[in-house]
Amino acid sequence: MQFERRTVASAQARHLRPDTVELRDNRGEGRAATFIRRTKQRKASGLPPQGKAQPRTRQARRKAPARLDNARKLQRTLYRVAKQQPERRFTLLYDKVCRQDILQEAWQRVKSNKGAAGVDQMDIDAIRDYGEERFLSEVEEELRSRRYRAALVRRVHIPKPGQPGKTRSLGIPTVKDRVVQMAVKLVIEPLFEADFMPCSFGFRPKRTPRMALSAIVQSVNDGYSFVVDVDLKSYFDTISHELLLGLVERRVGDVQVLRLIRAWLKAGVMEEGKVTHPDRGSPQGGVISPTLSNIFLHEVDRQWCRRDGIALGSVRLVRYADDMVLLARTEQEARVAWEQLQGQFAALRLVVNQEKSRLTTLVEGFAFLGFEFRKASGRMLLMWPREKACRNIRHRIREAVRSFPSNGQVGVVIQKLNPILNGWCTYFRVGNSNRTFHKVDWAVRSELQLWLRRKHQCPWRTAKKRWGYHFLHDRCRLYRTVGKVSHLEGLRRKPPDEDDRRAGCGKPARPVR
Repeated sequence: MQFERRTVASAQARHLRPDTVELRDNRGEGRAATFIRRTKQRKASGLPPQGKAQPRTRQARRKAPARLDNARKLQRTLYRVAKQQPERRFTLLYDKVCRQDILQEAWQRVKSNKGAAGVDQMDIDAIRDYGEERFLSEVEEELRSRRYRAALVRRVHIPKPGQPGKTRSLGIPTVKDRVVQMAVKLVIEPLFEADFMPCSFGFRPKRTPRMALSAIVQSVNDGYSFVVDVDLKSYFDTISHELLLGLVERRVGDVQVLRLIRAWLKAGVMEEGKVTHPDRGSPQGGVISPTLSNIFLHEVDRQWCRRDGIALGSVRLVRYADDMVLLARTEQEARVAWEQLQGQFAALRLVVNQEKSRLTTLVEGFAFLGFEFRKASGRMLLMWPREKACRNIRHRIREAVRSFPSNGQVGVVIQKLNPILNGWCTYFRVGNSNRTFHKVDWAVRSELQLWLRRKHQCPWRTAKKRWGYHFLHDRCRLYRTVGKVSHLEGLRRKPPDEDDRRAGCGKPARPVR
């Protein structure tokens, strides 16, 4: 009784009514010590209390920093040393390639990439059956005893996506060669990453196609309206071995590592039982080929960009592997830059595809990394998926659906379609792609309705009515691309109150949410 009197007295001293105070002993566990209005009338009527009690904020536990594996530690050390000493040639690298932890990391990456078998018909599953530890021990022994020899490369032709009748040649090394190539890549890649320019985005760690697209959008917003769309003819097949090895020797001074790279470049190619030994090119499909291609085209990057990302002249270069564009403010600057770039390609003995390379403007539009770019006068920049990309996804959907027999389950078909649609949508969602996504969703539903119509032998009108939008998307959980658009930063339109736009009545326009 005395305790309650003290509580009432303390409440009156703070100008609070005694019935609004909740006793500390009756407070639930985890609730903060805050006053909540609890009148008798609200209790009797069953209304909730006014106010909101905030829970106690617990201090977040500090997470321990993630431990780096030995391979990652080695890469960081090599990168820092190469960054601090730009002119240094590293002469002790072969012993690091032969390390067990490097080979283990190389095997894990090759295994995660899967891939087909080489000329020895040994694939990833065959290596698992043979024994991973045994396989890596034998590779390490061959490397340390200098008995390792590069095998032939199996050449296959795959169809180009969105281009019926056209194929792309791939060179598939053996699994053992892929592991050794990955080990060499882990060791020499940090040395050249310290020299690569920010205008290069392809096949580099922590670099994505979205970054290259953002660089183009930023340049367009800065006033660059003339574009040189550059296309190299069979780039991977025309790389000069002598020039490439000379560029590699700028950083790599280890003779054994250079011999390995030379052996992979000079390795014979087997196609339909015939073996050829090309004197140019790097097999497109090899593990180390993307790194070597970046080393070769780095000679072009260094003449257009500085290490801090600022263009050396008035023209900007954006490159993703062998796809590149030059952006200029005036037509004269674009023409001069295009002539200069062709001279650089001639010095590297590369062939320019004159049919696809052209000088254009943003009004006419250009294509880059699967997107179509266009900007009308006085309008904002627009980018959307190319028609070739749309044909490719429709072709993949058609093949996936028609690979199932008529007695299959529609849920199983949709389980196979959803990852395909998710991957395609995740890449193309960064543009103004909503209209294209509507067409893709309609094509997917039409293909499934056609498959269900054949399954149940019913008219087309009945199939469209029975298995419509709600059945496929809501009930069967078919992936929906519409509504997944996430624009790049430069493509987002500012709210009207930020760019001083006004409505027709003269008042500031209300931003649309």
